[in-house]
Amino acid sequence: MLPKSYVVFKWTVYALASLLLFALQSLLLSHIRVMGVTPFLYPILPAAAAMYEGSRRGPLFALALGVVCDLLLPGPFQGFFAISFTLIALFSAMMAENFIEPGFLCALIVSAGGLLLTGGLRMLVQILTGGEYLGLMGRIALQETLLTLPAAVVVFPLYRVIHRRCAVDY
Repeated sequence: MLPKSYVVFKWTVYALASLLLFALQSLLLSHIRVMGVTPFLYPILPAAAAMYEGSRRGPLFALALGVVCDLLLPGPFQGFFAISFTLIALFSAMMAENFIEPGFLCALIVSAGGLLLTGGLRMLVQILTGGEYLGLMGRIALQETLLTLPAAVVVFPLYRVIHRRCAVDY
């Protein structure tokens, strides 16, 4: 059993890397518009962590990221990002543990899955609240996914370095 200080250090490094990626979203990506759509990096973060950290630790980190996003970003309802990021982490861990070896292909698949899951959950909320424009929301979710996927090239190597440097099981 590793000391608690090691566990705290590892997840602090993940949190600091995530903070750096939050800054990238806020300072750079939020100013990019392609056909009215902005890249949305946040759903890739829990996908990356869970791909490397698995189904036990990944969803906990995703839940924490979701709570932070719920406090900082507008969503369809309070707790939306906590729920969606936890589901993204479970999906990503399942893919990496059972179907595709963690790596670039897995990274693209779980990133796309996470972005589409977030868009799909937004559409589900609209359906449940009697909202309109579902076709438009679907198109925007698809455009957002295609526009954001290249950002996986930044997220996954960063999280891979953290995972490898702190690779002792606990």
